[in-house]
Amino acid sequence: MQALNQLIETLEMMIGAHSRLLQIAKEKRATLVEGNIQGLQTLVYRESSCADEIQKLEQKRKEIVQEYMENKGCSSHLYTIEEVLNTVIDQALEIKINLISKQLRDLVYEITHINESNQQLIQTSLSYVQFAMGILIPKEQAIGYGPKAAKRYSSLLDAKI
Repeated sequence: MQALNQLIETLEMMIGAHSRLLQIAKEKRATLVEGNIQGLQTLVYRESSCADEIQKLEQKRKEIVQEYMENKGCSSHLYTIEEVLNTVIDQALEIKINLISKQLRDLVYEITHINESNQQLIQTSLSYVQFAMGILIPKEQAIGYGPKAAKRYSSLLDAKI
């Protein structure tokens, strides 16, 4: 019973950490749209700290579950929440763990969705920068002699006005 209460407490802390990570991801999207590089650096630092916290909580969760399941006579390396729920006798604890795990899954899904959107924004920005640089920076001249050795490419900066 104590292990399950520790598990619930850890999962609730994970929900808090994931909620903060979700908020950072939303702020990151707005910062990417604005093109605010310094703001983005700050958010990446906060995101990294949040990810470290989640990683520590995940390790703690694994240890609690491992110890609980070993006390129940099960032996495996990794356990799913469903396997833990199958061993819970108290229906109130089972419902609470199930609810918390659903909240956590929903948060992870939303974070993943926003991060994919942010990745697309970054990719679009990079494509634009590459396109703009391709227009402004002259291409390498062909090496050689004769009429076929003329420039193969020209750019906006090479144009005569």
